[in-house]
Amino acid sequence: MLRKAPPLEAIEVFVAAAGGRSFRAVARDLALSPSAISRRIAALETFLGATLFDRTTQIPTLSAAGRRYLLMVEPAMVAIQRATMQLAGPQDERISVAASHSFASAWLLPRLGELQRDHGIELEIIPTRDFNVLRSGQARFAIWGGNEAPADLAATHLFDAVVTPVAARRLACGRSPPANEHEIPDYTLLSMRTPARLWERWLALAGVHAPELKVREFATLQLAYEAAAAGMGVALGLPLVVEPALEAGRLLACAGAPRSLGESYRLYRSPRLAITPPEQLFVDWLRLSVGRSMQRFALHAQRPTLDPGLVA
Repeated sequence: MLRKAPPLEAIEVFVAAAGGRSFRAVARDLALSPSAISRRIAALETFLGATLFDRTTQIPTLSAAGRRYLLMVEPAMVAIQRATMQLAGPQDERISVAASHSFASAWLLPRLGELQRDHGIELEIIPTRDFNVLRSGQARFAIWGGNEAPADLAATHLFDAVVTPVAARRLACGRSPPANEHEIPDYTLLSMRTPARLWERWLALAGVHAPELKVREFATLQLAYEAAAAGMGVALGLPLVVEPALEAGRLLACAGAPRSLGESYRLYRSPRLAITPPEQLFVDWLRLSVGRSMQRFALHAQRPTLDPGLVA
């Protein structure tokens, strides 16, 4: 009898790889070899008779067919996870997660209702960047950006700090946003205090020599985005954190292409404690949700200065 559906493990690999990461990173997360990831995706493409990924770039990206397929199979994967959890153990699990204030308020908090409604998981968010909350057991997981992972903690890659300039459609002074990278140094630039010199790093990657910049710093990314939405200057849009402002049209991607600052956001945990089934469901949900947001960010970044209603 001929198969009418591809193997479930191939679909699982496809969904995991659809988040805009390298196959090597996906392989680490799923405890498979990179060649095994490539084989399963290739087998799925052969089964479907369609190319799901564009492999001409350094990190494979979803093709048009891949995006359509993801929209159809991702809800099914979530339904399978939900059904498994209903039989595997009790629902209404509370999980403590540490995160920065900006990430928690802009991205994680708006999704708490969905997580509890669809999966029976309640999150307790601890707004801190102190690794000791994991070592002490106060938090089971932490979501932080940075370029170093402590040796005593397990870390899973979530997304790279690929940023792009964003601004209001019209600045408070009446100017339009910059049209290219070389115009950026003539504007007030909005940034965080920590990490420092983000604009200098981004402009250097863009090949723009700017010995003098007018940078206004804020305590959090969210404050910088609020200032940008008020027309006070140009900010660097980070995936997920800038998503609410982009989706609402309060900020638009303007000059320049997204560029990586060489840092990543990771999901941290203590390896001393085994992951429970509800916690694994949370991790799976997080990966899927981050992948969807990364796709949205890429779409906004590829279509700068368009009317926000056109970004659907």
